[in-house]
Amino acid sequence: MSLQLYIHVPFCEKKCHYCDFASWESPAVTQRKWFETTLEEIDRAGKQWTGDRKVRTVFFGGGTPSVVPASFLEKILVKLRANFDLSSIEEMTLEVNPSSLTNDKLNAWRQLGFGRVSLGVQSFDPDELKLLGRVHSPEGAQAALELLASEPGLRFSGDLIFGLPGQTPERFLQNLEMLLQYDPGHVSFYGLTVEAGTMFDRWHRDGKLVLPDGEAYQAMYSEGVALLKRRGLHRYEVSNFSKPGKECLHNQGYWRDAPYLAFGPGAHGYDGVRRWMNPHDLEDYLRWGEQGFPDASREWDELDAEARLAETVSLGLRQAQGFNLVEVELKHGIRFPVSVFEKWETAKCLERVKGSVRLMDEGWPLLDEICADLLAKTKHPVVV
Repeated sequence: MSLQLYIHVPFCEKKCHYCDFASWESPAVTQRKWFETTLEEIDRAGKQWTGDRKVRTVFFGGGTPSVVPASFLEKILVKLRANFDLSSIEEMTLEVNPSSLTNDKLNAWRQLGFGRVSLGVQSFDPDELKLLGRVHSPEGAQAALELLASEPGLRFSGDLIFGLPGQTPERFLQNLEMLLQYDPGHVSFYGLTVEAGTMFDRWHRDGKLVLPDGEAYQAMYSEGVALLKRRGLHRYEVSNFSKPGKECLHNQGYWRDAPYLAFGPGAHGYDGVRRWMNPHDLEDYLRWGEQGFPDASREWDELDAEARLAETVSLGLRQAQGFNLVEVELKHGIRFPVSVFEKWETAKCLERVKGSVRLMDEGWPLLDEICADLLAKTKHPVVV
């Protein structure tokens, strides 16, 4: 299977109140150190990688990749091409924030080969943006979307967050309606998760952050799904929607067990058997580079049979296509009792169609529960 490459750009104009990603507000000198270390890490990976070097997708995420000079992105791509085969790449994506998008930058990115942009809008409501700690205004988000929509041949996605403190289903749908005015080929919307160590976490523990109740939260999701469906964007993954042929190939690779290499602080890689994570803290990452990138400084996770089965089922069900029942049972040497499917089929949460097991509309909110039930009911390994 073709390789995927991810580059983590760990810099932001301002740390958002909900964010626990490896990202920092850093001066230019620190950005240069990260840039130089990342180039060295790519060279090291190029020498060590023994798998297929043919690359299908490249994704620059963060952080905010749009805040670093285009020359950094260009030299990283040159280094990637020197170590891997990018001759038949199918998708190259750059994550962008509205406040750091300009026409000159967009032109530079297009010349470098970026054909897809993922724009972090999150909300068009000024109070919600302030609460989130975002640096852009509603007008700034609209201007950025207008620029992206005017660029011929560019694929772009808009990201929103729902379930914000004080948010109602009506207000979330207003955000979604505003985004759809710019006719994006792809939309992602994610339910807010209060992550440990964030500003939101501290406010929540202090009782200063009151989240919507479960009924309102579910209404935002289900009504958002219905609105997108009416506008021609189908749900192909629990939080991702697109027009036909506009799915994010890079993310699909993650969900379909493709190998990937990732560069930068906190970046995760996978070779088909093991997963690993680079040192998370920026200073630790820079020191790791100075030490020659020793494997011992990474966190490693070799997946056992139980973990691999759990991943196959959970990643399969979170996609609209589901998973192929016979393939999963043969690959993992297990059997699912028919009764576990019948239980969820009766509840109109799950269906078996042409050999695949997939969720129905009522099942998406119960994704975790259904996965746990299927895994708990698997029978002992069988000879296949």
